Amino acid sequence: MKREIECWTMNETKQYEKLDGLPPYGPMYISVTDNDEPYFSEGYVVRFFKSDGSNWVANFRPGWTNYYNIFDYPELKTVIVLAGGHGYIMSPDNEKPKYIFGLTITDVLQMSNGSLVCSDGIGIHFFDNSNGQIWQSERISWDGIIDLEIKDGILFGKAYDPRNSNQEWSDFSLNLLTKKVEGGTWREFINNNHNFGVDKKKKKTWWKIWKRKKE
Repeated sequence: MKREIECWTMNETKQYEKLDGLPPYGPMYISVTDNDEPYFSEGYVVRFFKSDGSNWVANFRPGWTNYYNIFDYPELKTVIVLAGGHGYIMSPDNEKPKYIFGLTITDVLQMSNGSLVCSDGIGIHFFDNSNGQIWQSERISWDGIIDLEIKDGILFGKAYDPRNSNQEWSDFSLNLLTKKVEGGTWREFINNNHNFGVDKKKKKTWWKIWKRKKE
């Protein structure tokens, strides 16, 4: 089931329209995918309105979940589309995404300032509306995150551990300012298995992924 919620917006400028399907007439839709390849099946269909008054229809290739939603930022000339768990940061004036993130996002919380907390079941993608950055947390869970809530800039939730039949869900917190994780179920496993998944030849900063350019 596709889930839609009423979204925060900065003003009433219309940047998009969600369509029920591909238009039967008019200009050809534009495929929006993570690899620039055409997508001929019907995906998540959105009409965008350009600043010159024209419009175009995007057909987003979905990810691997049933989470669908759109978050509008008119004053930033940005629309964030979640298509089946796949995140696309779009400008209505451009037919290619500014940035693509996630693939298995299952839940999104929107803060009072418009920032987005996106859970993909193992970690968090955070779009910070105060500075235009999007970053990804370290891995928090084996495979499952529930009961998310935000208090004073800290995200709280529960992470799943299939190895522990006595306590499958454990508390965690993520400071959205410092990006520090406390608790969860993945770090304990890594601490006890120091060489698991380590590639010493490939090390990079994990948190800073994308920053909106000043216009």
